[in-house]
Amino acid sequence: MSLVKRRRTAAQWVSLAGSLSLLTWLAVAARGDEPRWFPVQAVPRGVVRTVDDGRLPEPRPAYRMLLQSVAGLAALAVNDQRGDAMVWVATGNDDIEGWLARWLQVQAGHEVPGALGPWELVERFRKTGTIKGYIVYRADTSAGELNEHRPNMDLSVNVATSLAGLLGGILVEEGIEAEAKRHGLTRLADARGMTQAECFTTYRDRFNRRLLCMQDPRKPHLRDLAIAQRTLTLYGGDPTIRAALKWLEPPAPILGWNGGDEFETTRLSTVLGHFQTATDWCMNLPVLMAGSDRKPPARVKGFDPRTIDWNDRRSAVSFVDTDGDNVQWLEGSFFGNRDYWSSPRRGKVPFGWSCCFAHLAQLCPQAIDRARDSQRAGDTFVEWGGGYYYPDLFGLERPDRWEILARHARRTLGLMGNTGTRIIGFNVQKVDSADTEQACAVFAGQAEGLLAIFLFQYSNYEAGAGRTFWVKDRAGIDVPVVAARYALWEHTNQRPRSGTPAKVAREIRESASSTSASEKDLPRYDWVIAHAWSYFKRAPGTDEKAEDMPQADGPAQGERGYGPVTWCAGRLGESVRVVGPEELVWRIRMKHDPGQTSRVIERLPR
Repeated sequence: MSLVKRRRTAAQWVSLAGSLSLLTWLAVAARGDEPRWFPVQAVPRGVVRTVDDGRLPEPRPAYRMLLQSVAGLAALAVNDQRGDAMVWVATGNDDIEGWLARWLQVQAGHEVPGALGPWELVERFRKTGTIKGYIVYRADTSAGELNEHRPNMDLSVNVATSLAGLLGGILVEEGIEAEAKRHGLTRLADARGMTQAECFTTYRDRFNRRLLCMQDPRKPHLRDLAIAQRTLTLYGGDPTIRAALKWLEPPAPILGWNGGDEFETTRLSTVLGHFQTATDWCMNLPVLMAGSDRKPPARVKGFDPRTIDWNDRRSAVSFVDTDGDNVQWLEGSFFGNRDYWSSPRRGKVPFGWSCCFAHLAQLCPQAIDRARDSQRAGDTFVEWGGGYYYPDLFGLERPDRWEILARHARRTLGLMGNTGTRIIGFNVQKVDSADTEQACAVFAGQAEGLLAIFLFQYSNYEAGAGRTFWVKDRAGIDVPVVAARYALWEHTNQRPRSGTPAKVAREIRESASSTSASEKDLPRYDWVIAHAWSYFKRAPGTDEKAEDMPQADGPAQGERGYGPVTWCAGRLGESVRVVGPEELVWRIRMKHDPGQTSRVIERLPR
């Protein structure tokens, strides 16, 4: 079992958890794989809190970088058994602060009363030997937006971040260097005179080869984790990026985000056998992940197929939202946002919430705890890939590409078994390709109990038009691979099967009514991918364009996420039912092979 080193086997959990949902079991082939891809963070004895961001001295960007580096060095010292306290950087985000409260309830660590300013914090950890000095850098002032590969970027803060964990130095912007000296700190290195390429070449043997960080030089976020794990930190489009990805041991997670063109950024890491994590806005991950290797995550409730009314032969459709692979979203603003988990309408129609529970089980299991605690009957969670990558391109430039994918599949499926998710969604370059079919076959073949694979194409998401093909799990059971047929997406009414809630509802109705009445073709079972960021305005009536709106006006005048899904569902009438993704899949499987599906259901634990 891939979970044997740190966690009980799936079968043991089933025997121990009879009161849990019956659909949390997923058995993974025994290959000796590690049960996680993120490193282990040791648990501290205490947590020191920083002052709120608004109380930081000017220049605040410099002090945000400094605080991240102190937090990273403190976490590194705890890992090395040289320190006993970690740092919580104040966020002002209710959800993230809530994760800390949950963490404090579970772990032995305690929060130190009061809050320390930047130099008070530095002094505390300088006295313990955690901070040995500082590394000076220059702030980036290049013209352009965040996440762009801007001309003439100053990347010295990334060099400084890379060196911080190796040298024990905090990040000090050149404008506050005099203040660092006044506090008795010694300059350990000057990152202003070293390129990212020189840093990689000089220190490559000392960096963590199982983790890589990509971060815009203007963002302080996430640098604590990079420093705590002695991780090389890069950004931009120079050849160092490819060289580092080739040097990295596959399959490895890429922290942060390298910006630029989304497809090309993700393609580069994919072909070298790695996966993106969308963590570039994350905060305080070292604290939140501390001890996650000791405590199994909460298990969300699954759907019981024994409750299905098989005599109801109406066509059915499921809705699943996009972007659940985005760790920073589920850590930062997903649960408390009224467009998503905190929607006052949640529960009105069954819904599939794409999620990154495989990541969160390692980085922020407190978020899964909240999902489980507040889950309603119609809420289904769909693991979104086990990271952001294109399975049909995975490891393309490695000689053992399919074994690398199989290794990642075993780890992902093991984590899915722990969290209770049983459907996985894949973003592929091309739905209709031999490599997509092979990737799905490899992935499904690593486990027993995977319920289905949902596919969507990078562009356009609905391009697969509901195509379904079948692969086999480790026990030889057929597993459906189902492509999205429809997409809720603003200003795309010109595309078939995509657009406003009104337009998509009409197409769903027409597809059901125009499909052949033969036993083979009816009922129709399809799923809709709902773009998480598309704003629509409520517009009852027959004008299918009326729900479109300027996206800039969306926060004040529109809705996105769960609300527009309910509008679409409300226009379907009685001939098409809305069901959750798991019920949809059980119906697809029963239609495909009643005998096999009935036997699988009979063997499910009660």
